[in-house]
Amino acid sequence: MTTEIELKYLVLPGMSAEKISQIFKQNNIKFSYQEKQLENTYFDTPELNFRQYDMGLRVRCSNGHYEQTIKTAGQVVGGLHSRPEYNIDIESNSPILSLFPDKIWHEKQHVADLQHDLIALFTTDFSRSIWLITDENENKIEIAFDQGSISSGDNREEICEIELELVSGKQEALFCIAELLFEQLAMRPGIESKAARGYALFHGKPKNIQNNTVLFICDSTTNSIENAFNLGLNLALTDLQHNIAQYLSSELLTDLANIKASLAVLRHGFWLFESYLSSEELLVRNELSHFVHLLSWVDNAVNLQELTNKTGNYRKKLNYSEQLIEQLKIAKRRFPSKGDISEFLHSSRFNQLQLTILKMYLVRVKTSNEAGISARNQLVKFSRERIEFSLGEVSQEMKSAVSFTCEQYIAQSKLLYRSLLTGTWLSGIFNHELRDKFRRPWLDLQHGISELQSLWIIQQQLEKLSEPPQKLVQWQSGKVDGLLTALDNTKAMAIAMPPYWLEPA
Repeated sequence: MTTEIELKYLVLPGMSAEKISQIFKQNNIKFSYQEKQLENTYFDTPELNFRQYDMGLRVRCSNGHYEQTIKTAGQVVGGLHSRPEYNIDIESNSPILSLFPDKIWHEKQHVADLQHDLIALFTTDFSRSIWLITDENENKIEIAFDQGSISSGDNREEICEIELELVSGKQEALFCIAELLFEQLAMRPGIESKAARGYALFHGKPKNIQNNTVLFICDSTTNSIENAFNLGLNLALTDLQHNIAQYLSSELLTDLANIKASLAVLRHGFWLFESYLSSEELLVRNELSHFVHLLSWVDNAVNLQELTNKTGNYRKKLNYSEQLIEQLKIAKRRFPSKGDISEFLHSSRFNQLQLTILKMYLVRVKTSNEAGISARNQLVKFSRERIEFSLGEVSQEMKSAVSFTCEQYIAQSKLLYRSLLTGTWLSGIFNHELRDKFRRPWLDLQHGISELQSLWIIQQQLEKLSEPPQKLVQWQSGKVDGLLTALDNTKAMAIAMPPYWLEPA
């Protein structure tokens, strides 16, 4: 058995092995080089028994040589893949399960039955360019550049990716080579293996990359405060990379907004746990802020898209003024293009941020210790204090007047968002029913303020018209008044909710 430790990156089409070799030569990195043509067939049962146990079975053919491989459950964190695998030479393209060690099978898996039911699900066919590097500290790293395709029935998806595998030595050497490649290549972390993508094709869902969005991070009182933060780094980084993959698949602004939200969740963790982090670790927060601000235009873009979309909630009313529609479209065109966004998501600086968070997580997990029962008391106390402070800030502002104007509600949006982010990190350890009941009116406030911002955009654009249609002005004003009344009622309900965090965790 071996355990793969590798970084996987997807690269934009147009990359060549020659360019990668040139990078190594320019940096005086010595390497050996070879090329292979690899054909792989992946197997499972009709009920996908292997998939249920997070196992992957394939037969690889290269130059007439067959090898069967089974990969068992592993871990993927921030593009770093670590997974045990077993490789055995065989004579043909048909796997022989009895050749694998008995210990790898789950007690409910019966090898003879699995062998009888095996079917081929999908294939991968690609050329592999391989560079074997040995650095000055005798660390050995293998870099593989794969170009080809994954096929299942009529479904097909291109392969264009780089894998950096630690053959021997320290993980840091792996990261150093990745950082070197960031500077020259347009790439991004690959969170899905070829097998995972092949299964998606088998199910007929080649573009379905959506993951389960992180709702609450800390959900166990047995964690120490430090380990609660570590957990958040892992979950939020994984969530960010899923959202990046989803946006690049869909190119929808709503998915781009989810990327911004993931970055905001990560950054908020650095604020919450500030006193438990080193000054060097806190520098990551500055980088996260840079990218959050870089995407600050996205929320307005989502609102503008909703307003200009022919199926949008307000489009029928806005048709009263073609001039207004045109102004909204012009405002929308001022935002970055899809090409600009893709370039940003594949940029060296953005890749470096994600790798820095990954390295930070790995170091912290390695050095942190569970604090036993005292950890429970510390985390609960810590969470109560942070939630109390965060909600105290927004509640105090919300109590300052019974009724708010449009401008006052919009001004509270950031404070409300920060309070909800605190809940995302810490409220999972408390009574779920009480927590959800408490958060519901606050989430309704957030949604209402977002709608108010759309109506505010309409008002701003109407004011620019020389002769705005009176019917449209009256409609917009009426919508704002009605929404403000609803928000005032929701606000009163929200600030009257009893605190869930004082109940036993």
